[in-house]
Amino acid sequence: MRRSILPAVVFLFIITQSLHAQCSDAGACVIGGAPVESRHQVSLRYVFGSSGGDDPLTFHTVQFDGVLDLIEGGALILRLPYRMIDGPLGSTSGIGDLTLLWRQQLWSDHGNTLSLQAGGKIATGPVNEEGLPQAYQPGLGTNDVIVGLSYETAPWIFAAGYQISTGRSDNDVDRLARGDDLFARAGYRTFIDDVNLGLEVIAIQRLAEDNIRHPVVDDGEFFVDVPDSDQLQVNVMGTSSYEIDERISLLGQVAVPLLQRDVNIDGLKRALTVSVGVQVGI
Repeated sequence: MRRSILPAVVFLFIITQSLHAQCSDAGACVIGGAPVESRHQVSLRYVFGSSGGDDPLTFHTVQFDGVLDLIEGGALILRLPYRMIDGPLGSTSGIGDLTLLWRQQLWSDHGNTLSLQAGGKIATGPVNEEGLPQAYQPGLGTNDVIVGLSYETAPWIFAAGYQISTGRSDNDVDRLARGDDLFARAGYRTFIDDVNLGLEVIAIQRLAEDNIRHPVVDDGEFFVDVPDSDQLQVNVMGTSSYEIDERISLLGQVAVPLLQRDVNIDGLKRALTVSVGVQVGI
């Protein structure tokens, strides 16, 4: 049996209490998020989030993640959430959007690995639950393309990616069309006693303002840009895992903002995000 998990609990508590967490990710954060290992992995997480602000939303998510090592140097990465959203206008719940990526090692030597990751986010989640705006919906309503590169040289990891948002959501209220996202991350992973700790800086730049149906003009085809919806976001993310045995690990994660994102038309803004879960190696 491993030693106490107290270092991980203290680590997560400190950074959660120090600053409010913010995360706004439409899918690109999957790039570089799973370390390269030669085995299958599945995990199940509970994620709590709150948007804060004048129109606060609360998010409860049960998220399944999988890494299937199918061929030498190649793996399928998948993510599927079930989301429950509560806010002043009402509540919704449902399956979210499915993210699928193929990760292919391009080069590996003495613990250094360069990988290409490509795939997309599939609009499997509903976008018109209870007749509420897009921010309340389990899905984003678009089929997106995601591509990126990740480089691991223990204990460091670096990654960059691009998410192309295609089309417009069918949400009857907003008809949201998101801008593309440019993504980058840099992280450090280490051990304290028997606890694996990580600290990452994640930056997401939306390259164009979001576009929605005009909230006043009674014309279903009259659209306007949302001011300041293309803000740069820079977050610090802390991760923790504790190995119960060689196959099973307990997981924890929080995110801390360095640059705030004000607009929440897409429902991705968070004023607090905390997740816990379990990972199993197969």
